[in-house]
Amino acid sequence: MTRSKKIAIVGPVYCRSGIATVINSVISQRIIKNSYGLLIFNSTNYLDSSGLTNMFVFLRALLRFFVASAQRKIGISHIHTSYQKSFYRKFCFVMISSLFKIKTILHFHTGRFEKYFINATGLRKKMIRFCLKRTDAAVVLCEDWKTKLRNSYGFDQTFVIHNPLSLDLDSIREKKSGEYQSPPIILFFGFMLITKGIYDIISIAALLEKKGSDFRIVMCGKGQEEENFLKVLRKEGLENVEYLGWVTGKRRLDLLRDSYLFLLPTYYEGINNSILEAMAFGLPVVSTGVGGTPEMVIDGVNGYLLTPGDIKGFAERINFLLSNPDQRNRLGENSWKLVQEFKKERISEQWDELYRSFIQV
Repeated sequence: MTRSKKIAIVGPVYCRSGIATVINSVISQRIIKNSYGLLIFNSTNYLDSSGLTNMFVFLRALLRFFVASAQRKIGISHIHTSYQKSFYRKFCFVMISSLFKIKTILHFHTGRFEKYFINATGLRKKMIRFCLKRTDAAVVLCEDWKTKLRNSYGFDQTFVIHNPLSLDLDSIREKKSGEYQSPPIILFFGFMLITKGIYDIISIAALLEKKGSDFRIVMCGKGQEEENFLKVLRKEGLENVEYLGWVTGKRRLDLLRDSYLFLLPTYYEGINNSILEAMAFGLPVVSTGVGGTPEMVIDGVNGYLLTPGDIKGFAERINFLLSNPDQRNRLGENSWKLVQEFKKERISEQWDELYRSFIQV
């Protein structure tokens, strides 16, 4: 790749989304910022804009990408995709990249990877196969996905690169004993989707309340189920579940600092940044053993992993941690140790290695 050619970053870069957090965390690192020229093609504003606006954003990015490709300005296309509409948008970018014989990396981020890509049938599976044949490398978030992509599509050029922790570990002050609020906070960060287990949280809270546990579940997020979730929450009359909406900045950090543990009863997942944030603040994590979560949370070491939908199991594990501070502290200390592997600097080095493998010296 000559000096005049650059790396195209294609994805939702300028919005509030998990993929945007990953992209910006890595491209801001010195090893990427100082070694490569980057061209940014923001493909959507995600939930920050209307559908019509997002269509305009996509078409503008696609046109810019086509022109830059035709002018031979791009040496590597790094295309970041989720599922459904995101994949169909990125399919267009892959086709243009293939047309101009540009080295292409397709980076899968969605927690629904197995359901949407591996278990695909009919036309969608043909499109995925067609896309992969025009892709030089795929990046997935965990070893399980790598194996399944190879077995389902015979695609061997697959690399596992975890999502990075978006926070700067050195800037997080340690929590001193006695700083916890009362009642103990159980924290949830995530999109308000059925697949995140948000309605399971209501059931878990009801069961904990029945057991006489002292707790407060604080939920932060946004998404299509927000209105219905609040309706169900009011109907159940659970005063110990509080919904704060989308939380960022100092308020988000304060919640992480003040919480006892992190709860995510998700049904599908990749490498979840909120879990990494919780680990960075020394929190035990109670989640499910799906997707890439077992590569962050080791059952019995820094948290507990249960089967999705196991309401009773979640309630029992949470109640145990609330009433056993020594175990909670041990798991929390292990979270801090394990999250070191997900530092931005380490992940950016893996991106750099991947880029260099495509650069002709």
